[in-house]
Amino acid sequence: MNTTHKQIKEAEDQAQIMMGYSQALSKAANSSNDKLKLLTLDENLKLWVSIESSLKNSKNLLPQPIKDNLFKLSKFVERLTLSKGVSMSKADFDCLANINLQLSEGLMTVVQNSLAKEEAFSLLKCAVDISTARVNNNASELVSALDNNLKLWVYIKTLAKGKNNKLPAETKQNLIKLADYVSAKTLEVGRNVNNVNDTIIDSMINTNLQISEGLITSKKTA
Repeated sequence: MNTTHKQIKEAEDQAQIMMGYSQALSKAANSSNDKLKLLTLDENLKLWVSIESSLKNSKNLLPQPIKDNLFKLSKFVERLTLSKGVSMSKADFDCLANINLQLSEGLMTVVQNSLAKEEAFSLLKCAVDISTARVNNNASELVSALDNNLKLWVYIKTLAKGKNNKLPAETKQNLIKLADYVSAKTLEVGRNVNNVNDTIIDSMINTNLQISEGLITSKKTA
């Protein structure tokens, strides 16, 4: 799991870097300062040389078709930059900026899909843990499972309320309401953990299963 988190963080960082270079190119496109243009083009070229080098690395586990496409883009950026330099037209600068922007968006899609997969797994695991604790009639296991489930939903609520969350407003509101529901029901069960209301437990388990299924379905559709 730590490796996955590290890979997600790296992809997110790379997406932000690509976005930054895209913005710099857009700024240079509208500037009459040749020194700024040259510096921006040089930095962008170094970025793509670095990307090309990573593609040749044996440890790079990207599918070959993606590697091939990125390699072609790298060569295109290199040819355009070296052949025209500061004499590039605004359209040329915009082209380079759009390449970076599209790659940034692609990386963010990977991040979002990876996070959705992790959240789906976590929701499923919490549902199984709650169900197992109830079957075992083990109050301490149930308390632990419910506590972990509550923490997960608090995390989901925090994500849903985040300013950078691109989920539809209705979806975010539904997740926030579900998180509040889970919180309320967890407290209710906790008041009398030795005499559990099976209807509430079933409802909490089904909530996790449904949202987990929804996340997996969304990932496959994407």
